[in-house]
Amino acid sequence: MRIQSMKIKGFRNLKGIDLSFEEGIPIHAFVGSNGQGKTNILEAIYLCSLSKSFRTRASGDLVGFEEAFSSVKIDTDEEKLEVIITAKPSQKVLKVNGVKKSATDFIGNLKAVFFSPDDLANMSYAPKLRRRYLDIVLSQLNRGYLVKLMEYNGACKQRNSLLKAISEGRGDTDELDFWDEKLAQLGAYITEERLKLIDQLQTLVSGHYKEISNSSSEVSIVYESEVRGVSPKELCDLYKDGRRRDLMTCQTRLGPHRDDLKFLLADKDMAFFASRGEWRSLVLGLKFAEIDLIKELTGDNPVLLLDDVFSELDAERQKYLFDATGKSQTFITTTHKEFIDGLPTAHKAYKVKEGIVE
Repeated sequence: MRIQSMKIKGFRNLKGIDLSFEEGIPIHAFVGSNGQGKTNILEAIYLCSLSKSFRTRASGDLVGFEEAFSSVKIDTDEEKLEVIITAKPSQKVLKVNGVKKSATDFIGNLKAVFFSPDDLANMSYAPKLRRRYLDIVLSQLNRGYLVKLMEYNGACKQRNSLLKAISEGRGDTDELDFWDEKLAQLGAYITEERLKLIDQLQTLVSGHYKEISNSSSEVSIVYESEVRGVSPKELCDLYKDGRRRDLMTCQTRLGPHRDDLKFLLADKDMAFFASRGEWRSLVLGLKFAEIDLIKELTGDNPVLLLDDVFSELDAERQKYLFDATGKSQTFITTTHKEFIDGLPTAHKAYKVKEGIVE
């Protein structure tokens, strides 16, 4: 898959971006000082892939100051994608080839892998963001998973609202039966799909880690879940058995929304002993495993988005990243042009200043 052109209007601080990307140039680098709008360009591409930002959940934040709306149009070699966001009222419209689409029908048309220095902290400290990694990969590969994940999240919110109503004397405990059964069916499916993905990623991640770190140490991914291997009926029974506890907190304690990933290096938990360099190697390994898997299952290379990653990587890891970028169309941001001058692959640099791209 390749992005042929991109038009951006009213998006954050960007000023009327209209770019075309030549087929023979796989790497495009946006160079400029911090705060000039480089990352906003990657965010716009990501928006046309996952229908949301990697920085904010509020769509209105993406509309530029004093702008009524923002528009991002991307033409790939397969589809024409567009996201329109209005400021007041805050609304988002998704289009594929000019036709309005739901998020479930929009996501997956442009497959993208995003990597930034924040990923180092996200993977090492935040369970929510480790789960998000799995969900992003699966959502781009399996539209059915995305549909069920959205249904599950909605059902979980409904159950939590009902728990609060019951605890305040405004609801009936018997009303939980419907939501317990629904969550059990969806939750068991989501857990099983995540386990399948981890099994597919395992060998790929371990192989990349060894090459990146120049080490023979094995990396293992462990899916931590209280409902792993539990059938929908068994999970439904667990929800019923845990109602007293859930009513005390007004929260659904069990389910894939509570699960986590653990990474083992030579059978030791990386959370307790891994160095920053080892985490860098792991995160790079995860990202390139994601690329490999998308390529293997879809026959298409995803677009690679690299946000100021060179400053976080030493020379060896930079070289590994450089060598790998030629496989996918890649969009890079950096504050220093010298980071890309030595790239072995054809590339084009753009200067970004105060939202203007040249």
